Amino acid sequence: MSIQSIAVPDSINKIPLSAETEALIDTANEAIEAFLLADTRVIENFVTCDFYLLAQAIHWIEENHLLTGRRFCELGSGFGVGALLAADNGMESVGIEIEPVLTDQSNDLAEHLGSSAKFYCGSFVPRGVTGLLELGSDIKHVDTTEDDVFDEIGYEMSDYDLFFAFPWPGEHIFFEAVFDACASDGAMLLTYQGREGMKLVRKG
Repeated sequence: MSIQSIAVPDSINKIPLSAETEALIDTANEAIEAFLLADTRVIENFVTCDFYLLAQAIHWIEENHLLTGRRFCELGSGFGVGALLAADNGMESVGIEIEPVLTDQSNDLAEHLGSSAKFYCGSFVPRGVTGLLELGSDIKHVDTTEDDVFDEIGYEMSDYDLFFAFPWPGEHIFFEAVFDACASDGAMLLTYQGREGMKLVRKG
């Protein structure tokens, strides 16, 4: 792979967040809690990450001028809080989610918050890339059979500057493979690693 790790300091958890960002996260958490209480169908692959740490990581990336552009894409976006936080930071932001009900919830939340983030239902795995479908065939929580949505979005993966994903254990290699195969040089992938915090890599 032609990707390089960028060390994210543990001290990012001390970065203060604005009142507006904290309000966004609180509103999102309330919407997620209401959804989980009201929906009787279990979505096995829906698990939330540490949104405060994610907001701090995005802030740290911007403060250190690591971005090559202002386009953000959340892969497997769930309720889309990552994309909402990126839009709150002035980025042109989208989320891609395979579950229609979560896509609807994300768009409703974005509308409620007055956010410019947009959410699309489908697979984030581009078609026609050698080896990706085979690599993803054993990944339980990633769909490689549905059509990808980049035509609908109007951009390719190579048009985005920062990606975010919350892979399940053992799946980060697949996300990095998709990123390495399809992102442009200089683009970055931020992933939430649970207790290990945030991991950041750059292509090229």
